[in-house]
Amino acid sequence: MAVSVTWDLSDLYAGVDDPKLTADLEALEERARRFAESYRGRIASLAPAEFAAALSEYELLGRDQQFPGAYAQLLFCADSLNPRHGALLQQVQEHEVAIGRNLLFFTLESVAIPDDRFAELLEHPSVANYRHYLEHIRSERPHRLTEPEERILMEKSLTGRAAFQRLFDETLSAATFRLTVDGQTTELTLSELLSKLYEPERSVREAAAASLTEGLRERARLFTYIANTLAHDKAVDDRLTHYDHAEAARHLSDEVETATVHTMLDACVAHFDTVARYYRLKREILGLDTLYHYDRYAPMLPEEGTLPWEEACTLVVDSYARFTPRLGEMAQRFFTERWVDAEVRPGKRGGAFCMGIAPGQHPYVLMNYLGRKRDVLTLAHELGHGIHDLLASEQPFLEYHPSLAAAETASVFGEMLTFDALLRQEMPSRERLSLLCNQLEDIFATVFRQTAMYRFEQRLHAARREKGELVAEQIGALWQEAMQAMFGDSVVMGEGHRDWWMYIPHFIHTPFYVYAYAFGQLLVIALYARYQQEGDAFVPRYLEILSAGGSRRPADLMALAGIDISRRQFWEDGLQVVDGLVTRAEEVWREVQATP
Repeated sequence: MAVSVTWDLSDLYAGVDDPKLTADLEALEERARRFAESYRGRIASLAPAEFAAALSEYELLGRDQQFPGAYAQLLFCADSLNPRHGALLQQVQEHEVAIGRNLLFFTLESVAIPDDRFAELLEHPSVANYRHYLEHIRSERPHRLTEPEERILMEKSLTGRAAFQRLFDETLSAATFRLTVDGQTTELTLSELLSKLYEPERSVREAAAASLTEGLRERARLFTYIANTLAHDKAVDDRLTHYDHAEAARHLSDEVETATVHTMLDACVAHFDTVARYYRLKREILGLDTLYHYDRYAPMLPEEGTLPWEEACTLVVDSYARFTPRLGEMAQRFFTERWVDAEVRPGKRGGAFCMGIAPGQHPYVLMNYLGRKRDVLTLAHELGHGIHDLLASEQPFLEYHPSLAAAETASVFGEMLTFDALLRQEMPSRERLSLLCNQLEDIFATVFRQTAMYRFEQRLHAARREKGELVAEQIGALWQEAMQAMFGDSVVMGEGHRDWWMYIPHFIHTPFYVYAYAFGQLLVIALYARYQQEGDAFVPRYLEILSAGGSRRPADLMALAGIDISRRQFWEDGLQVVDGLVTRAEEVWREVQATP
């Protein structure tokens, strides 16, 4: 559906063999070495103006270091079957460790500055702009080790955690799955196979589910070993850096209170009955006695067609432009300037992401476009991330990337803008019901499924720490328990679903990140309600939130819109909106039934 829609990475480098890439890496190593020679052991004694100069140089080194790493990562994600891409990624990562080895002291010495001296530094005009960044890294002071210890961990990371993450990525990207339908067998990538779970024919969905299970079980020993190794690696890291529970490092990094995250999660769990209520409705609509795990995404309209890539792009751009022309212009640039790779092909990473690199450098979007309405919303989602990155470019590099807790704000908001555009179109009640159900299922995937996956991670890491290495059956049991709780008696998560934890990359790359999806969705429901109430008056405030990038804590960002994320009632209000959408779907279903 998006044949030949590939990105142009020449803004970064000309190719794998571009001599500038190697030259940049070598120059960065030399600059980092000179930086260490100039400042190591002196940070606490620097005058404010000298500290500001050191901070500026450190920031520039960090910014310039992003370009080789981003290029190698983007190449690898676009085609991991090319061995040169893997070799380049490894080469760049080794240089990054060498560079980081000489920059590590700056953070460690900065967090160790006495409080009175630190307060004096923050008064300097050139340092004041970095107040949030400096206060954040100082919050990590109890968890930092000595420089020699931190350097050892950094050096070993490439042959430890990063090696297993790469092994997971390469294995999954190269995997093909055998799907047999009506006696004909085809080999599909993971993205292609997962799309079959949305097919109208139940036999196709069931066959796709069986194929996914079979393919994962063929690799179960490897994926189970990777999961065990990385869970243990995290336990070791947490012990060495004095974190008292497995989630703590993520929450500190994201600048959210653990109590706030748990308040949100508890509210979501309390509303699992909303999910069960919806799937009982879906069971009735589809006329099935029992819904199984492979029926969750069955379409309400079997004849629903696909949307050509060009039409999807126009729809998404127009949706952003309707909010404000400025965002529409930003969205259009992703297509006209080839910042998007949407083609489905072997060796390409599944799923979707947006990579923001640095202020002044545009982001890149990867997705696998198959033409479904869900893919259109994914496109809107990833462009939201990209627009967030473009707006945040007014921040300095050290304040550029938003906290993960706030990172989903623009993306989910973009989805809602696009969904509203779809909903405004004239359509029969049955089609409107299908659209409502699609939105609900996307919200469930973002809020409740991520909550269930977070609870799975909690139990996985706890079990690994208490019982030692786990076998696939033990991990599968934890997965089944967590996922079944979300559906209650409305969906039977069959035995084949037990292994589906194996293909989720977040568990491998970013432990305990998934709560941010639920966090972002419920935040955006509140923000979107403000937009619907206030209209154009809301736009400047929303742009201010996005333009702040990572310069404020999530709680402070949301306070700009009058939102207190620590209150249980705030999360309850958002969940009541979701419950209201289920009620609306029930009403439209009754309209459909009453239509001759």
